[in-house]
Amino acid sequence: MSWDAVARKDFEDAIRSRWLLALSGLFVLLVAGAAYLVRPAPGQTISSNDVLNSLLIRDALVTTLVPLIALVVAYNAVVGERESGSLKLLLSLPHSRADVVFGKVVGRAGAISVPIFVGFLLPAAVFAAIPAVTFDAPAYLGYTALTAVLAVAFVSIAVGFSAAAASQRLAIAGAIAVYFLFVPLWGAVQFPLRFYLGMGGGPGWLPLAGTEVLRMLRLVNPSGSFKIVASGLMQGSLFSGGNANFQVSAALMLVVWILTPPLLGLLRFRTRDL
Repeated sequence: MSWDAVARKDFEDAIRSRWLLALSGLFVLLVAGAAYLVRPAPGQTISSNDVLNSLLIRDALVTTLVPLIALVVAYNAVVGERESGSLKLLLSLPHSRADVVFGKVVGRAGAISVPIFVGFLLPAAVFAAIPAVTFDAPAYLGYTALTAVLAVAFVSIAVGFSAAAASQRLAIAGAIAVYFLFVPLWGAVQFPLRFYLGMGGGPGWLPLAGTEVLRMLRLVNPSGSFKIVASGLMQGSLFSGGNANFQVSAALMLVVWILTPPLLGLLRFRTRDL
């Protein structure tokens, strides 16, 4: 037995819960509602890419709601089982602590990906059937997959906190702090620095120009990296053209966010008593 057994059980437990059905319905309603609000005027047409790039889907749904749901779904993945005592039973089986951490990441990632794909693909059938909507199937599917990747990144962050935290209270606090930093407060955090660098400021020892520092700040935030890759996808210039290197860096940053938090959480988890 290994991490895949842990992931399979975690996923099966999740899909049997009512919250997964509720999330699927929520995503369907939100995507369909956004599509209705940005519908074309009579006699005009609109692209499915325009719908996905709308503020309602890109900013209100994907980069605001998806991270929150991912963190809520995964914050108690490890610490919850430790406090309930079920982690001792799990580790009495031939599972290592690494199996538990990465199995939880994969299981919770699969569980949250289900409502995302259902929520986007059911409205896609309606888009494809409406003559006034130009449906770009590859871009739509790619955007859906990227949304799932963003969710997985925040699941990994939450599981990392869950593995490292001594209690559910600390795990919740970590999840809340991450959400507020990366979502509502990120612009406020960047604003003074943007103003300072935009006025020509910056330490002379820094081997980067002000614009490069600001680009790095966009990459550090998982949602910012998502927007960079998604924008290239929607414009048909993903990993090509003048922004190719920037887009590759954004994609790699998403991979870093998926892999690094569980590894750091595992290092702390190895030294904790059950």
